[in-house]
Formats: sequence, structure tokens, C-alpha cells
Amino acid sequence: MVKALSFPMMAERQHPLIQPLLTWSDEALIKAFQEERDRGCYFVALYCRYAALVYCRYAALVYSVLQHHGRSPVQVDYLFAKVWHGLFFSLDRLEFTPEGVKIGDEEARSLRNWIVNRTATLIQEELPGIEHITYVLQDAPPPLWCYLEGSLAYLSPLSRLVLVTTQTFHWNLERLRAYLEVQGETYSLEELNQHLEEGLVRIAEYLPPDIRQIYLMPDLASEEPPTVQPTLEELFPNSVEEVGTHLESNPTDASIDNLLAEWERILSS
Repeated sequence: MVKALSFPMMAERQHPLIQPLLTWSDEALIKAFQEERDRGCYFVALYCRYAALVYCRYAALVYSVLQHHGRSPVQVDYLFAKVWHGLFFSLDRLEFTPEGVKIGDEEARSLRNWIVNRTATLIQEELPGIEHITYVLQDAPPPLWCYLEGSLAYLSPLSRLVLVTTQTFHWNLERLRAYLEVQGETYSLEELNQHLEEGLVRIAEYLPPDIRQIYLMPDLASEEPPTVQPTLEELFPNSVEEVGTHLESNPTDASIDNLLAEWERILSS
């Protein structure tokens, strides 16, 4: 039986920053993405070109492939985001050649074929259970997720730890303070709360301005940052329940650096 396709709505395609870029060639968009890293619109335009609605030139290429593999809409959306996450961190090394495109020894006749090949590789991996997937496509379109992950890397280790433990693992500040004391670090609740509040603001501020405008500013005329900051749980695909249970059972076995390394492993896996 053929599954009925249901494509994600992509409001980015209608944004005035994106529409002019949809006429650019793949090579021009990739070159601009590689040379202007303080702008996110080029990656968003590529995302719209290859994963948008049926009227898009390439007819929702990635989502169509994934929807025939995932066993549920939740898993399809998770795979969809992971594909674009992987593409985002590979595009820096992509080269255009007379024969097509290449990354190292990996070659394809076109960017379109390269995306298909990458998708085919990903869907062979084992999927996490539905109960372990917290990602919601409508809350965090893949380009926003990728750039938010980059913003998280700019925060200080303590701010990152406070954000991850409170927003994703649901620790309260008192528990985090006690955990840090065991690790030989003493902070007051006021200090930790300050890191939490500042981190939620900074993680959005570190986004490229055009990404903030496209995804976090519903009023395009406004230059003010959003009044409500999204939580990490809403924005990052992960297995919160599984990892959170592990940390809960033995919270003192890892240092701060190990806990942060575990989170980075989740994001990059």
C-alpha cells in the first residue's frame, strides 16, 4: 500500500528574505553559504528548494523519501530534521566540479543526487522509539535547529550546563546547585538563575540576524527580540527521557565537562 504523503508547511518560503534567493543556482547558494557564515538565509533557501511543498521545483524531495521509511509521523519528522542537520554540517566541504559535486571521495552528479544519497544512508540507521523522540517539526524547523545548536556552542560551559539541565533534563536549580557542590563548584541559586536567564537571551542573540527575523520575529517590521524565548526541549531533537533517566540514576558519576560532552554527543549523533 502506498502511503499518502503529507508535506510540512514551510512559511520560510514566503519570507521576503528568501523569495529572491529561490532563483539562485545551487552553486551560488552554496558559495554564499560558505563565504557569508553570518547569514543563514542561503541555507534556508536550499532547505526550501529541496524540502518544500509540491509546487517547489524538486517536489519535497527529502520528505517524500523519508515518509516511505518512517513508521510514524513522529519518526518521519525526526529523520527529516536529522537529514538536514547532517547536510548543514557537510556543506562547508562541498565542491562543485564539471562532473557534479564532491566532498572528499564522495561524488554525485548534482546537489539533488547528493541529497538523495545522504538521505538513503541515514534511513538505514535504526530509529529511536517514538517515546524517546521529543522533536516537534513545527516548533523548530531544521534550519532554526542547526543555527540554535551553533548559538549554544558560544555560551560559557556553566551557562550551557544550566540551560541543558533545567530546560531539557528538567532539573530545578536547587538540584543543579547540589550537583555542582559535589563536583567542587559552589554557586548560589541567584547566580545559577542569572546564568539561566542570560543564557536564554544569549542563545537567541547569537543567531544570525536574518535567522532571528525569519523564525523568531512574527512582526517583520520589528527589530526587537522575541519576548518569549523557546526552551531547548522545544527546539532540539534528542532522547531526553532516556538520557535524563541515566543522569538521574547516577548524577555524581560525571564531571561538568562529561555532562556537557554527553549533550554534545546527543546533538551530533
